Amino acid sequence: MRRIVSALVGISVMFALAVGQSPPDPNENVAKKLFNEGNDLFKAGNYTAAIEKCKAALALAQDYRYQYLLGLSYKNSKQYPEAVAALKASIGLNGGFAGAHNAVGGLYLTRGEFEEAIGSFKTALKVDPRLKPAQKGISEAYVGKGQELMDQGNYEKAGELIDEALLQHSENPKLYLLAARIYNRLEQPEKAIDVANESLKQKKGRSKGAEYFEIGVAYKKMNEIAKARMAFAEASKDPSYSRNAQYELEGLRGK
Repeated sequence: MRRIVSALVGISVMFALAVGQSPPDPNENVAKKLFNEGNDLFKAGNYTAAIEKCKAALALAQDYRYQYLLGLSYKNSKQYPEAVAALKASIGLNGGFAGAHNAVGGLYLTRGEFEEAIGSFKTALKVDPRLKPAQKGISEAYVGKGQELMDQGNYEKAGELIDEALLQHSENPKLYLLAARIYNRLEQPEKAIDVANESLKQKKGRSKGAEYFEIGVAYKKMNEIAKARMAFAEASKDPSYSRNAQYELEGLRGK
């Protein structure tokens, strides 16, 4: 009798557990299917169809991955405000997803909104410090913002920005070249020479006239004329800098 009662109790407990579990939502499976179809369409370059699939999936289930793919599809079809909205919705569903922060940073970078891009890339790198696209993106955003500040004549702020950039993201020759230009304008020629030489190391076989020109300017400021001549002579070998370098060499004649 005790065995029968015990068995009945076990059955009742199992039944209670089964009743307590909600049945699987069929909408979620349909949503996943739509998402996968949208992903295939995205990879095939059919962004308009991918957008529709993502919208259909999101109508059935809210998932940060669906919003992310929707944002990328909008981005690739150049619907930027919609892309930002979808990617921010993805972040709202999962703030720890570095990919969405990185994608928002990329959108801001495309639109020339460099400060916003830097902020988004910083967040992405806090979540995933090794995320290569974010490392590259923030470096480009620093270059864009630094150049913008230079064009405005705000060299002090540009210098602060470039110091921060080089401290954290040092594998971009464009950053070092921009730093050389900024340091020359801030009357810091020694620093200009150091960063220009670092840019030369990183550029390898590419055109180097810009770096040698900034080195020449720096040595000229330091009144090291022989070194300035050598640097300008190297710069003159680059067609893009030949005219300006020759002008500087003419100015140094007789000194």
